[in-house]
This record gives sequence, C-alpha cells and structure tokens, in this order.
Amino acid sequence: MGHVVLAFAERVLSPGDLAGLREQLWRSRTYLYVTPGPALVQRALEGFPPDVRALGERCPFHRYDARGGGGYWPDRNEIWLAAGVETYEGLRQVRLSACHELFHFVCWNEPRYRADEDRGFARLRRVLAQSREVMNAYPRYRDWITGSFLRQGDHANVVEYFADIPTNFRDVAELPPAIATHFAPLISGGPFSPDFDRDLIAEPYDLAAFQRSLSP
Repeated sequence: MGHVVLAFAERVLSPGDLAGLREQLWRSRTYLYVTPGPALVQRALEGFPPDVRALGERCPFHRYDARGGGGYWPDRNEIWLAAGVETYEGLRQVRLSACHELFHFVCWNEPRYRADEDRGFARLRRVLAQSREVMNAYPRYRDWITGSFLRQGDHANVVEYFADIPTNFRDVAELPPAIATHFAPLISGGPFSPDFDRDLIAEPYDLAAFQRSLSP
C-alpha cells in the first residue's frame, strides 16, 4: 500500500506539495515503502548481462534507518542504503542508487576490472584520454559529463565515474567507442577488448588531471 501511495503522490502532486508531504512524513520518521535488499538488487540489475546479475546478487545489501545516504563498503564487501530513499527521494531514484552502489561491488569483485582498479584505473584513464576528441559526437554523454558529473566536485572521481557509466548508460551506442568497448562486458555482454590486460602499469592518479581529461 505504501508503494501505491508513493507512486500516486509522485504522479499527481506538484514538486512543492510533494516536498511538503515528505517533510511532514519525516517529522514522524515514516517510511512508506522500503524495498528489501535482495528484491532491490534484482530490480536494479534488470536488463544487464546474466553474469553481471549473478555477481550482483552475491552482494549483501542492507537497508538501514536513515532518510538518505549509504554506500558500498569494500572492507566488508557489502552495501548499506538508507531506508528512506523511496519515500524521501523517489521510487526511480532507489533503483539508480542501488545500481550505482552495485557497480562498485562489481568492480571490486570482477577480477579484470578489479585489477584495473588496483593499478589506479590505468586502462580506464587511457580509454578516456582516447575518447576526449570524439565526445562531441556523443551528445548525451558529453552533456552528462559537463552538466552533471563534473559538477560534483571531489565526488567526480574515477571510482565514481566507473559506477556511474553503467548506471546512466544502458545503451553503449551513446558512448564514445573506446568507452563503449571498455564497459561492454557490463552493459551489453560484449567481450573484453583484446588489449584489456596488456601493456599497462599503475600510474599516479591526480583528481584535477582526471577531471581535465573528461572535459570536451
């Protein structure tokens, strides 16, 4: 019933009235609907390749008493997401938040992506450097980079970039070719590039340099 109420409120209320309803609910710390962790994992990964879904379903996924927030904790290899996301952020947002955190888990637990993370995402950063000159030909990706991702300040880092791409781009055709190939095993089920594991060593990582490499 709580899900029905939320869906109705999101559909018929103005943004101001919806915000007012949420504030009233928060005074009593009310959660109208909380998706159980296992169900949320399945819904968040719907449409991704079978091996990605199977890996994600191994992740311990907990909901906890808070209005918002959460994250993936690599030391415990588990996800905690606030119970209030559905009520106070939105029914669509809870899937996006879960999907984002799950791809942190996937990166940490898929051996080839984990190896790249362990060397400072050297392969991914090289792919981004190769893609800079062609990104204007991919307007949705370019607009997401300039209008959303880079506006996050310190949060616009390479770790968050990795999780954001499959969360926000379900069609690799919207991505520059080198980026599409890098993420194809996660998004479309495509193969890893033949040189994915070759000729790369760990490289120093600098946030400002990384952000400059994304700018068109």
